[in-house]
Amino acid sequence: MILKTIAFSIIGASFSIVFFSCNNHKEINDQNLQDNTAASTIENTAPAAPSFNSGNYEIKTFEVKDSTSGKSLGWGYDIFVDGHKTIHQPIIPGVSGNQSFSTESNAKITGSFAIDKMKNTGGLPTITIKELDSLGVNKK
Repeated sequence: MILKTIAFSIIGASFSIVFFSCNNHKEINDQNLQDNTAASTIENTAPAAPSFNSGNYEIKTFEVKDSTSGKSLGWGYDIFVDGHKTIHQPIIPGVSGNQSFSTESNAKITGSFAIDKMKNTGGLPTITIKELDSLGVNKK
């Protein structure tokens, strides 16, 4: 009789372990399914890359100032696409160091050139030193 009780206890304990173990795997699989669905939703709602084929471009120049002394360091430009600031360029692109444009005119010329490249390529522009030279924009 005691052996039967012990045998049933062992069988019952084994059944419980197997049952709860399987149930736990189901919960983990259910959680993984929810996580995958959430990740898929996030991927599907991520903002699309901006399109630079728009016709609505605007350039604004600004004076670059030293943050501690307030002294003018030169000029830079911002490019807006469909009203959203897309490029903030406080330094001359392609030139080593952190040199701002020496004149507002040079900043505007370079910004306009960047807009033309964006329209032609449909992407963010890169500007080389050779292109700056051809625009007549030289470092200080």
